[in-house]
Amino acid sequence: MKVLVVDDEIVIRRGIVKLLEQPGGHISGIEEAKNGEEALNRLKTGRFDLLITDIQMPVMNGLQLIAKAREIYPELAIIVLSGYAEFQYVQQALRHQVSDYLLKPITGDKLQEVISRVLLNDPAKWTSRMDEESIRLMKETVASLVKNVLAERTEESDAAIDRWGAHLNGRGHTLLEMKRIMGHFGLLFRSELMLAHKRPPGSVSIPVSPAASSPEELLQSWKLILREEIRLVAGSRAPRNKRIVDEAIAEISMRYGDASLNLSGLAENGGLSPAYLSKIFREVMKKPITQYISEFRLEKAKEILLREDAPKINHIAEQCGFNDYPYFSKIFKKYYGVAPLEYKEKNNPTM
Repeated sequence: MKVLVVDDEIVIRRGIVKLLEQPGGHISGIEEAKNGEEALNRLKTGRFDLLITDIQMPVMNGLQLIAKAREIYPELAIIVLSGYAEFQYVQQALRHQVSDYLLKPITGDKLQEVISRVLLNDPAKWTSRMDEESIRLMKETVASLVKNVLAERTEESDAAIDRWGAHLNGRGHTLLEMKRIMGHFGLLFRSELMLAHKRPPGSVSIPVSPAASSPEELLQSWKLILREEIRLVAGSRAPRNKRIVDEAIAEISMRYGDASLNLSGLAENGGLSPAYLSKIFREVMKKPITQYISEFRLEKAKEILLREDAPKINHIAEQCGFNDYPYFSKIFKKYYGVAPLEYKEKNNPTM
């Protein structure tokens, strides 16, 4: 994508250029102009994909430039920048079908968000010579990647990228074409992930496609960025995960005597899938939830065993959620090294 930036204030103009130069893989060239007239001359002599222009400028203002630019490039994408919020400027800009209208000061996040929307408005325009099947598959792949990232599934993400890369190779795309396609692929992924994960605009990194010297490097860069995204997703969930685990532990402490207490029931009560609860419990507690439940029950059984003068092992087992006495004795011995009664004798010499 080639961009023309027009603003009479050099500091603002250079600032916008700097924001556009952030790694992203979809900006191929940037030129500047200090007023509408200079910009119009550049438009007449060069081909541009996007015009970013101020409204209030000497010689020729932004609205005049937009009207003349439309005569040269009817399909030119245009973003209007202005320090003026009066509605008449917005109305006039909208008559010329500008892509967006932004008020100064502009942040990099907001600018990248708008550019993403511009590119996503017409996927075919920015994806080289992709056919309809490829565009459909690209959207499906992005949707799959977003799900995998949010579910923190690294292997599945890698596999999706491999399948997508195999498709591009099978279509005979050159490395340059693949870079252009992956530039749009990245913008689509960024937008979908922002919607799904509710991240602030611009928080999702995009691989720097031009740095790759082969299709393999290009795809590998994506695998790395997806792993980083998974790490960020996991990190953003850490406080929530801790709360979920704490709630599960509290329920276990109250219901340990219930033989029906298990992973599925805990997950259902928390509105979670068993697989998700199992995963985050292991991450937070460094052990499986089933192991935690068994160990908690055994600790309670040990306390009762030491407290009672003439304990009945089968009753203690039932009190602690074990409805199979032989099994209780077996795992008690495995955990503490001796059978229940022997443990009481060793730890209570008055018996």
